[in-house]
Amino acid sequence: MWKLLTVGLLLAACSSWGCCTSIFYSSKDANQVLRIQKRSNTFLEELKAGSVERECVEERCDFEEASEIFETKEETLNFWSKYVEVKYSNCSMDNGGCEHFCREDPAEQHRLCSCASGYQLKDDHTTCEPVVEFPCGRVKSDYIEAKADFNIRLIDGTVGRRGGSPWQIMLQNTKGMFLCGGVLIHPSWVLTAAHCLEEHKGFKVKLGKFRFRPEADEQTIWVDKWVTHENYTKTTSDNDIAMLHLAEHVMYYKYALPICLPTRNLAEQELMRSGKQAVVTGWGAMSEPNHTYAAFLRYIQIPIVPRNECAQAMHSQLSDNMLCAGSLGDRKDSCHGDSGGPMFTRYKDTWFLVGLVSWGEGCGRKGKFGVYTKVSQYLEWIQHHIDKSAPLKG
Repeated sequence: MWKLLTVGLLLAACSSWGCCTSIFYSSKDANQVLRIQKRSNTFLEELKAGSVERECVEERCDFEEASEIFETKEETLNFWSKYVEVKYSNCSMDNGGCEHFCREDPAEQHRLCSCASGYQLKDDHTTCEPVVEFPCGRVKSDYIEAKADFNIRLIDGTVGRRGGSPWQIMLQNTKGMFLCGGVLIHPSWVLTAAHCLEEHKGFKVKLGKFRFRPEADEQTIWVDKWVTHENYTKTTSDNDIAMLHLAEHVMYYKYALPICLPTRNLAEQELMRSGKQAVVTGWGAMSEPNHTYAAFLRYIQIPIVPRNECAQAMHSQLSDNMLCAGSLGDRKDSCHGDSGGPMFTRYKDTWFLVGLVSWGEGCGRKGKFGVYTKVSQYLEWIQHHIDKSAPLKG
């Protein structure tokens, strides 16, 4: 039905643009087409191969396909800007066709695409290309991309490959004691769970790590200040998020990269949909009774769970700042030591942060889910503290 509707809209739109007026139906006639069952040899089939009508109306085309039809770049862009406006008048379907971020402009009555930091919008006004050597959310190692067995758990799970979660950090106290995980979002900022900072007066982070024990090329950076969310509540774990400011900038390389933060719209409409698969990484305990940490960074892939289903399964109360993931029928779960680590998911070719490991009722218990801090609730709070610490430009 959507395909037929797209055809009708484009037929009508092209008529108003004045393009191919001898071939395209009027708006009225296009509506008549929608009432007729499509058959194998329609008038569109009879048009010459490679025409805009065949490639971009009968079938949904991309910018590259459109560019093969027109002789100049200007003609292609002129067509494409109108074509995508008809296909995606707002952000509600398929993220407005945008690779990263979509926002609606009430004044212009259409949607606009934009990109995460380190990317720029390409000429097609929908896709994003990196403009820096190490953009956020792009994995240089392939263990998450490979056909690996994702049906594992951080508890008693299987090891991935180094570089599969390059934004993962290890949080330690001043004496080098392992405390929690965390996630790199900026050259000088790390996110973690607020409860990880309780009862400690100083911290350092290790980046580029895969093994639990020291590695030759890992980076160790001291934390010079930290911000625990002002509404964090220990008893309920609500607002379980904190920011760590690093004393020096991280030196990016393939094993130490930031993850991308989504917009709230992208997170809520695409990344956190029920059933969406998310990845969680950490060195946390491999079994609930003892707290023996994993020797290598492990990962699980688990589905996002509907809020009402999670609320029924958990004894403790959930707030709007929490996100649940897991499956009632298996034991895939995070555990002690994974706290503050990332839950992330891929949209098109980029990985975005959706949650931080927060709490659970035991570890890997059947009938229970893992609960994560919902990062999309704190995007403005995060940006405020990043901006606040940025040096003033003279």
